[in-house]
Amino acid sequence: MRRKVVLLLSQCLLLVSLATGCHKATEDSPTILTLNGREIHRDEFERFLSLKLGDMSAADGSDLIRSQMLDEYIKRRLVLDDATRIGLSVSTAEIEQTAQNTPQMNAATAGAVTRDELARDLLVEKYYRQVALRDVRVSPDEINQYIEKNQSRLTDRPGFLVREIRVASREQADRLRREVTEGGRDFASIARQHSDATGAEQNGLARYDEGQLPEALETAVKKLRPGEVSPVIESNYGFHIFKLEQIIKPHSLEERRSKLDDRRAMLADELIARKNQQAVDAIVGRLTAEATIKINDPALGFTYTGQMRHN
Repeated sequence: MRRKVVLLLSQCLLLVSLATGCHKATEDSPTILTLNGREIHRDEFERFLSLKLGDMSAADGSDLIRSQMLDEYIKRRLVLDDATRIGLSVSTAEIEQTAQNTPQMNAATAGAVTRDELARDLLVEKYYRQVALRDVRVSPDEINQYIEKNQSRLTDRPGFLVREIRVASREQADRLRREVTEGGRDFASIARQHSDATGAEQNGLARYDEGQLPEALETAVKKLRPGEVSPVIESNYGFHIFKLEQIIKPHSLEERRSKLDDRRAMLADELIARKNQQAVDAIVGRLTAEATIKINDPALGFTYTGQMRHN
């Protein structure tokens, strides 16, 4: 979940970067939206889109994908603005520590825009930890009730315990795979933030019995060893990346009894992840509901079909 930057950034420059995005809009870049009175220019959004999706073809940069990414951009700006408002920041030391295992973030190759995005990623994560998740608690009774509701998942059928990332475009899938395989990013965190699979709120964690997945996906998973990450796989549902956590095989009666506690612990962790995601969704929902958002459709360059046109 952490990457590292070898370049030293001054604390002052970093704070300015977090508050303003480090890049002034060009004078001829049109205003695509006004967010709490602040004008957002199209070149700012295009830089965000390029960082998150890479170079998209005209077909892959569809209205739907761009609308979804604009919604994500707006939510992210609201979180960053609130983090700055309450005095949160990230230090140069935090950035350097995070970047230690990220080859592409060294001084020779990492551009200013990439380093700024790393700083924003860290600030968002810190905001979630210190604000959104501050009061999240899970009682023993809640854990027991959740385990009771999921008793069928404690059975001993052969299958796979995986984490899954599913997105709409191959470019985004390729970029996210590079982040977890080359960039040292935490697969679970990436799944929670970017995946549109049903298990995203559990950090991408899902259990599949043999034969439950479509053949192409199961074939890819079966080739993995625990801890390995699959190539990007296309299906009718989108583009998938799997990380194999565990191969589940039938055990003897004695082994099943000894493994039961492990599976109960897995369900308890899953419940905690679910509550964490609900807390994040709640605070982002509040920031969005309280925001003044005015979208300038003619300046977008695409037909907006997102969910942020509420005031």
